[in-house]
Amino acid sequence: MRKYPAAMSLLLLSALLSSCSTPVDSPATTAVQNTGMSTEATHPASVQAEPPAPQPPVPDTSAETAIPAKRYVINDKTYLIKEQGGASEKKIVLLTFDDGPVGKATTDILDVLDQHRAKSIWFVNGIQLAAKKADGSFVIKPQKAALLQEIKRRGHLIGNHTWSHENVKKLPVDRQREEIVSTSDVIEAILGEKPKFFRPPFGAYTPDVEQICKENGMQLMNWSVGSLDWDAHVYKKPHAIAKQVLSTMHDGGTILFHDRTWTARELDEVLTGLEQAGYHYALPTVD
Repeated sequence: MRKYPAAMSLLLLSALLSSCSTPVDSPATTAVQNTGMSTEATHPASVQAEPPAPQPPVPDTSAETAIPAKRYVINDKTYLIKEQGGASEKKIVLLTFDDGPVGKATTDILDVLDQHRAKSIWFVNGIQLAAKKADGSFVIKPQKAALLQEIKRRGHLIGNHTWSHENVKKLPVDRQREEIVSTSDVIEAILGEKPKFFRPPFGAYTPDVEQICKENGMQLMNWSVGSLDWDAHVYKKPHAIAKQVLSTMHDGGTILFHDRTWTARELDEVLTGLEQAGYHYALPTVD
């Protein structure tokens, strides 16, 4: 039997033990040196940014760059409405209604105006709004006062059309003054402000009326287009009011209507025709 030296036997035994230290059915693993640090992911500490340095206030230049609102005025002679300072870029029209407020016709007209986004001037009579006593004082009619307030609430202007709708040219000066001033007083009592415009009944006035209007801060204005809604030969015919207005309309025209049922009935047709003809609604500027 062949014998091996003792040293050689030790080497063979060491190799055999080394080959058996790793199981053959387990994957090889790489040792990780323990550094004493956590194996969880670490994030840098959050750093808060310094607040921005305060900036000087930006000056408000809106007043300097804003487009000025258009202003409209009424010609004292022709009663045409026009843009102040020059001709308007668009055809414009002013709608006016006399002799109100009467009741249902008033609200019907207001509803049609709302549908067309149209504003107007309402020339009202004092006798519609209040009952006058012998001493000149008056008692306001609540329902009519509410109607007047509703007209204003919807964005329309209120004008003076005398107390009792008399032809002031046939009255003495003191009666002319009473008819005008008492109507402005009752309007102020209801709305808290006096009217800025006056329309004489039948379009008739005197130099005294002009002076009274001036003293009371009102512009006297008549009309340039008559709807003829006061003429039975017109308002009793279907579509006749609309035909009358649309056939006589002109740029800057001030149209005279009345607070009447038949006017309310045809108003939508009139306004639709005006819009199709390229007209835009305008009101005189009130400061």
